[in-house]
Amino acid sequence: MKSFSKTTILLGVALFLTIVAGSAYAFFFVAMRDKTQATAELSSKIGEISGKESRIASALSILKNETPDIEKLSAYFIKESEIVAFTKKIEELGPQSGTKLTIVSLDPGLTEKTVSFLNFRIKATGEFADVMRLLVLLENFPSKFEWKTVRLVRDSSAPVEEAVPPAKVAPRAPEWMVEVFLSALNFTK
Repeated sequence: MKSFSKTTILLGVALFLTIVAGSAYAFFFVAMRDKTQATAELSSKIGEISGKESRIASALSILKNETPDIEKLSAYFIKESEIVAFTKKIEELGPQSGTKLTIVSLDPGLTEKTVSFLNFRIKATGEFADVMRLLVLLENFPSKFEWKTVRLVRDSSAPVEEAVPPAKVAPRAPEWMVEVFLSALNFTK
């Protein structure tokens, strides 16, 4: 009997240790599985955040690289707040071309489709070559103009020289006057 009771006790202790070891294994298995899932979730969140940060950094670097192009592009548009600067640029074309240029009228407006435009009329006087240079400068101005009318006439108000030319003085070229009515189509409010 003694051997039966020793065997039973050993069997009971072995069973107890197996149950304890199995419980510990199950507990650690569940704990590790939960930690692995939590780590996987954190890893995916880190991946999303780093992806967002890299996209933001990429967008910022692209924006920094494109800033000169954006400034060039915005220079082609005339904003309502920049009308004074625009008129100064137009008035500077007078000395560049050698003409006396004045802006006669400046009128912002809207079309039926609510597209804004800026009508302006300029008048300039000078020699024929200077007046033509002014027209070329207006044509190449960094804005989109619609040419409404161009009126080029010989200025009759300029003094006409007598038929007797002095010996050393060359006769003056006749003065020409140009009136141009333009519409700036790249005007924005």
